Amino acid sequence: MSSDTPHAEPRAELDRLRAEAAVLREAVRNLSATVAEQRELVWNINSIVLRWDPQGRIIYLNEYGQDFFGYALSELTGRSVVGTIVPRTETSGRDLANLMDDILRHPERYLSNENENMRRDGERVWVTWRNRPVLDQNGSLREIVSTGIDTTQRKRAEDALRDSEHRYRVLFQSTPVALVEGDASALKAHLDDLLAGGGDVEAVASDPDALARCLDKIRTSDWNAALVALLEAREDQALDAVRVLTEAIGVGRAGPEILRAVVAGKVASLERETSLRTLRGNRRTAALHATIVPGHEESFSRILLAVVDITARKQAEEALRASAENFAFLAVHDSLTGLYNTRYLYEALERLVEEGAAKRDRFSVVFMDLDRFKRVVDEYGHLNGSRVIQEVATTIRGALPEAGFAVAYAGDEFVVVLPGFGKDAAVATAETVRTRVAHTIYLAAAGHTVSLTMSLGVATFPEDAQDVQGILSAADRALFAIKGAGRNAVGRAATG
Repeated sequence: MSSDTPHAEPRAELDRLRAEAAVLREAVRNLSATVAEQRELVWNINSIVLRWDPQGRIIYLNEYGQDFFGYALSELTGRSVVGTIVPRTETSGRDLANLMDDILRHPERYLSNENENMRRDGERVWVTWRNRPVLDQNGSLREIVSTGIDTTQRKRAEDALRDSEHRYRVLFQSTPVALVEGDASALKAHLDDLLAGGGDVEAVASDPDALARCLDKIRTSDWNAALVALLEAREDQALDAVRVLTEAIGVGRAGPEILRAVVAGKVASLERETSLRTLRGNRRTAALHATIVPGHEESFSRILLAVVDITARKQAEEALRASAENFAFLAVHDSLTGLYNTRYLYEALERLVEEGAAKRDRFSVVFMDLDRFKRVVDEYGHLNGSRVIQEVATTIRGALPEAGFAVAYAGDEFVVVLPGFGKDAAVATAETVRTRVAHTIYLAAAGHTVSLTMSLGVATFPEDAQDVQGILSAADRALFAIKGAGRNAVGRAATG
């Protein structure tokens, strides 16, 4: 045993060394696997990984970056980032070559940056970069590792939104339509708090004071020149113009609708017409169109109110309506007396004959003629003669029952139609007309005293005639008989 002792220590040391070697080999294998995994991760990560040296030359670009820019790594290694994946000048005009130089000089200032980049085919894309400078043992820059993500779509969306907002502002200010923009965010927040506390928006909407306090939270944020012009204000009176417009809209009329739209949080439109007075005191009729637009994250951002001056249009509509009404009136009325004209007479009689034949309804016609009216014209002139005709028409109208109507037939001749009246009732009405005419003084307003008499003839459907022409002829013959017998009386048509 003692003879083996001198060899024990070297053997033990050899075993220990072998064990340590095995541990080191395992550690190397694990480290190699880790490095390979990291290399695989960098190679396949869905982000651009770029390494570039202090001279701005490309050291490494991962596979995702190669696919993104359209280059093989062998085509980029050793080449400057400027002129390959970074254009010298951005579309906006920014000097990107100078930016890259500044990143290399002061990498600590550019832990992140966003700039336009360029693919191999010349397409411009936007990349947001996160930069990590790698220093050597002396603290000098050895390389920069930059990780980038494609933000082209976001950037384009931002540019489109910015362009859209710019165009909106240009349109807002240049449009000939008067516009007011209001910020209703405070109103939205107030109503949300109200509802969260168990409040009732409808109760607020029905309370004029509470409604006014709510709407006072809408702040006017902008207006255009057309609004100032519409309300005849000076530029320094723009807020006064908005106040005038707000008062014209009226809390009670538009306020509840605005509150409901704000609570709903959806795009809504309100339309109405209103009358307002400009700052110079002129009255205007305006068409209002309010568009309520929700903002982001359920906030409420904007109410856009368009105001169109429709004064001229409303005046034209009123004139057209009056003209149409006047035309419709004159189509069936006599322009001198206001009584119905012969066109209406024949149409009405046709209807009455048809209805009478179907339902066996009776009606009567009274033919009237002023006695010796020519003497009035000869003595007082044609103008006063026309005035007498007008006054006689008023007398006749006032003597008729509700169902009857009078017609200016020709000159000093009149016809009265009495639906539902038989012969005796019609004669009684005719006698009332005759008596009133005889007891009325005409041309009194002109300082004259003119007394008149009238002759009348009555015919009744169906006993005196069964058609329009026949009934008028029967009444006319009855009138002619009275004139021949001495005038100033009522005659009956001879039945048969």
